[in-house]
Amino acid sequence: MIRTLEKYELLEEIGHGGMATVYRARDTGLGRFVAVKLMHPHLRGAKEARARFRREAQSVARLEHPKILEIYDYSGEGSDESYIVTELLTGPTLKAYVESGPELPAEIAACFGIEIASALVAAHEKGIIHRDVKPENILLHDARCLKLTDFGIADMVDAQSMTATGQVLGSPGHMAPEQIEGHDVGPRADVFALGTVLYFLATGRLPFTGKNPHQILKRVLDGAAPDPLRFRPSIGGRFKAIVMKAMATSPEDRYPSAAALEAALRAYVAVVGIDDPEREIARFLADPVAATAALVPRVIRAEIELGKRASAERRLDDASDAFARVLALDEANEEVLALLARADRARRSQAGGRRAALVALALLVVSAGLALLRFAGEGSSLSEAALALEDAGRPTSAPPPASARVDASVEAPALDASIAVDASAAEADGTSRAPLVVELRPVRRDLALVRPRRVVLNPDPQNVQIGVDGQPPRAYGPSFESLELAVGRHTFVVETDLECCASATFEREIPAGEGAFTLALALPSRPAVLYVTANVPADVVVEGGAHGRAREAIPIPIRARSRSERRTITVTAPGHAAYTGVVELQAGTVLDHPVTLSRLEATEP
Repeated sequence: MIRTLEKYELLEEIGHGGMATVYRARDTGLGRFVAVKLMHPHLRGAKEARARFRREAQSVARLEHPKILEIYDYSGEGSDESYIVTELLTGPTLKAYVESGPELPAEIAACFGIEIASALVAAHEKGIIHRDVKPENILLHDARCLKLTDFGIADMVDAQSMTATGQVLGSPGHMAPEQIEGHDVGPRADVFALGTVLYFLATGRLPFTGKNPHQILKRVLDGAAPDPLRFRPSIGGRFKAIVMKAMATSPEDRYPSAAALEAALRAYVAVVGIDDPEREIARFLADPVAATAALVPRVIRAEIELGKRASAERRLDDASDAFARVLALDEANEEVLALLARADRARRSQAGGRRAALVALALLVVSAGLALLRFAGEGSSLSEAALALEDAGRPTSAPPPASARVDASVEAPALDASIAVDASAAEADGTSRAPLVVELRPVRRDLALVRPRRVVLNPDPQNVQIGVDGQPPRAYGPSFESLELAVGRHTFVVETDLECCASATFEREIPAGEGAFTLALALPSRPAVLYVTANVPADVVVEGGAHGRAREAIPIPIRARSRSERRTITVTAPGHAAYTGVVELQAGTVLDHPVTLSRLEATEP
């Protein structure tokens, strides 16, 4: 039954906390939907609770910022029922989205951080410290942006009568150490809290956890946050450094302001060409899989360039961080593996030693082997190819040590040949040396180049367009089911407009061999969305780990091959019998599943 609260019709409960219940409501005077935050009846007589409600209404009313929840109305302290009326956000909370949604790339997490930091900058400029920044108090809206909410324990630094007296208010896992210890709380406390949110976005877990609030608070004071790279190496060292600086135990070691943290995050995402974080967030929320697939190659390219620059400037830690992130995103990245191998050879060469010098020389020749065979296969004689390699591989400064010999070989299946290296010195004093000898040992008698291979495309689904190696995509069908490709690595861009799947880019190796090679290109499935409509506020648990609340969208991953799955769901509410049923979920579609929970009858003792 619809309940009326003055001019507001309370339609349904959409949130519940320790202090108030939030309803979706209709403003009968203006004819618009709003959110009404109604204080619990048992708290109406509590002076501190009413003060917190007033504080929230007054603090947010002073703020006008697109990333801060807008307040429309306040009941006033003289009203029998205390309530605040705000704009209606579509949700879910950032916490619910991260726990049930896709993994966030570090750049997307940083974009979220930029939006939150900008909201804090606006609050701090008005002398308002939020003091309870956490994922539960950040809501997504219209699947395109986020908003900071719940200024209920905000500290107005220019209105001492509105500060909490003698109480530690906040959420244990997000409170700054100075807030826990009861010291003066300034903007850097919100910087710390935002750092914990960034950690959560980057890793999917909180930086400070424990069996009880006391244990959590102790870990905050000790600064005992695990290295985020332990949980998700793909975020990289640069983003980790921003997060850990924001969460520094001492306020002096943190960013001096939310504006400084925002600037650091903007500089971080600018490296991959993101200049509009809000637009990037909207793109990601609309299609996480496609947005990630488009972003990762840009990240890899940027990190490789950063690594090269750092290596040239002898900033080896920075270079290592950049290359490590690339390999976390693409463990077989050939360019980075080659760079690391080259750096290792240089290190060993600089370390000195006769064996190190010869091994480095052998590796040089081996690395040039494929080029040599290609050179030979293009019509040059083997003797000409050997001379070319001898000139390329001959040391230009110190000759190899005397009386040393290294043999190295590399298999080249695609070219049906192997390479042997013989490097030796003729004189102990280094005044003369034997020439570098390169021997080609063919596995079979012909050294003809491997011909292009017919590749049969096998996309799933088949209603797609495929672009190969940067060429414009073509519609897959009878006129485009196969093509001739050279042996080696190729890039395939597969695009589709189907709701079930997300477009994707694939890197695939075409092996040498006889006959046609079938190439499977299965697009990732978009998540299904389950929307349980229950007659009472309820919790929903989905087989496989997804969970949420009734009347909230719950995204559920679907395997690529099936595109549909049957899952068992359990819906529970206090005082009601649990419901268990099976739903049929289709990738990329929304399933509205109505559930009626029956109330449990009280029994006599």
